[in-house]
Amino acid sequence: MVWGIPLRYAWFINSFSRFKLHLRSEGIDGARLEQTIPPLPLNKTVDDIFGDYLRYLFDCASRYIQETHANGPTLWASLENNIDFVLSHPNGWEGKEQNSMRRAAVLAGLITDSPAGQARVSFVTEGEASLHFAIESGVLVDANIKVRAFVFRITQTLMSYSPG
Repeated sequence: MVWGIPLRYAWFINSFSRFKLHLRSEGIDGARLEQTIPPLPLNKTVDDIFGDYLRYLFDCASRYIQETHANGPTLWASLENNIDFVLSHPNGWEGKEQNSMRRAAVLAGLITDSPAGQARVSFVTEGEASLHFAIESGVLVDANIKVRAFVFRITQTLMSYSPG
C-alpha cells in the first residue's frame, strides 16, 4: 500500500495522472502540449490505462459501500451487476474519444462488450456535469430559478422555430 492505495494501482496514480490527455483529438493544442504529456508505458495503450483507472475507481466505490453502509456487502451484491455508468469528458470530445472511454470500461470489466453492456455507458460533458452538480447541491439556489427559466425560454424558442 502506498498512501492507502493498493500497489497494483499506485504505479498508475504516481506516473500517469495526466493520461487522459492522450485521448484528445488530433490537432488540439498541437506539439506544445505533446511535449508536456508523460509518455505511456511500453505495451500499454491509453485505453488500457484508462481501464485501470476506471477499475480502481470501481473497486474504491465497492469497498466504500461495503464498509460504510449497513448491510453493505448485501447491498453491493444487489447492485454491482446493474450499474449504469455516466462518464464525464471535456467539452468538445465526441465519438472517437467516447469510443475509447467505452473500450476502457470493457477492459476494466465494468461492462461487457455487447450491445447490452454498451447501453450501460453514457456520457456527459464536464460542463454539463458541473452545472447539474451545482444545481442539485444547492450551490446555485438563487440561480436555480434563473437557470430553469433560461432553459425553459431556450426550449420554447427552439420549439417555435421553423426554418425557411
